[in-house]
Amino acid sequence: MQQVCRNCHFLAKEFPEPNTGRRLSFSLSKEEREKARLGQVDFVDDIFCLKCHMGVWDEGVNLGKGQRLTRVNDTIRRGKCFFFPYDPGMLFDAAKELQKREQENRQLKRSHLYTRIGLWITAFALLASAIIGLLQLKK
Repeated sequence: MQQVCRNCHFLAKEFPEPNTGRRLSFSLSKEEREKARLGQVDFVDDIFCLKCHMGVWDEGVNLGKGQRLTRVNDTIRRGKCFFFPYDPGMLFDAAKELQKREQENRQLKRSHLYTRIGLWITAFALLASAIIGLLQLKK
């Protein structure tokens, strides 16, 4: 799966309530995401503004509606966002927790890799030291 906003669970549409000022966020549906993939500009009604639920970008703040498709299909943010694959039935809070867990596991795997490399280097050094010691005893 390509890591673009249209495939991310955190791609949201926001509706500001006119009288209360409350902002309601909803995840985009599978159909809206498919329309974005096909290049349809009107994949979300104009009463909504698009945003990343994690705060990486917001169409209402730092983008105009003309850049809607560009942002949703953009692939250059790799490593600079909180990408989590879209799951139609999942709430934003659950996705945040699972994304955090996944990131911690990736870091742990990297740490374990460095530990294994260090252990192999140490084992090789001990073996080399033992061989050198044996060769010196034979002299």
